[in-house]
Amino acid sequence: MSSQGLIEKFIYSCSHDLRAPVSSIQGLVRIAEYYPHHDEIHKCLEMIEACTHEMDKRLSTLRQYMVNDQHTLVFETIDPLELIHKAKSEFKNQLGVCKIDLVADTGPASSWTIDKYCALRILEHLISNSIAFHDPEKKESKIVVRVESNDRGSVLEVSDNGKGIPEDQQARIFDVFYRATEDSIGPGMGLFLAQSLTEKMGGHISCTSTLHLGTTIRVSFPKL
Repeated sequence: MSSQGLIEKFIYSCSHDLRAPVSSIQGLVRIAEYYPHHDEIHKCLEMIEACTHEMDKRLSTLRQYMVNDQHTLVFETIDPLELIHKAKSEFKNQLGVCKIDLVADTGPASSWTIDKYCALRILEHLISNSIAFHDPEKKESKIVVRVESNDRGSVLEVSDNGKGIPEDQQARIFDVFYRATEDSIGPGMGLFLAQSLTEKMGGHISCTSTLHLGTTIRVSFPKL
């Protein structure tokens, strides 16, 4: 799909998805007007606040997509371990609350030639997705981030031992606003944004997952 076609699809999906919270707010306002009692009004206001937070998250995602789309690629040689540690620090609290151990595996790769902005954003989206779908029933939760560079290019892999993704849903996880379950947190844009950044650099992203065992997202970048 062309960049213009992707943007048009994104804008359509975004505007379509924002109708639900707007309609909810309108309905809640009418209810509050019809039942002018403190308890009912307080409950309506709480629900309106939740709707506005949902809209704000979606609009923030739209802004992030536009920033990514306008970003000018700058390839540089970086330390992959340093990038992983930076991404890990962004999720320090969530990893601690969920008791998830994030492990870096850079193997023989002591350096990585990549666009640092895109690589960090992709890594953040993948880690966020692994945290969202961790399995609290397991005694040990783990996320392994692997970076490998060779003569053919480079690979970034994020693997977890979380809930996994049903086979019939795996083909859709990179779709805009797709949420695997009703319990999903967020607007369902992380993997879509990761894919758009990957394709911006001429790369390819794929998923391997087994229900109840875990998921691996593999991002391959061509040799510069």
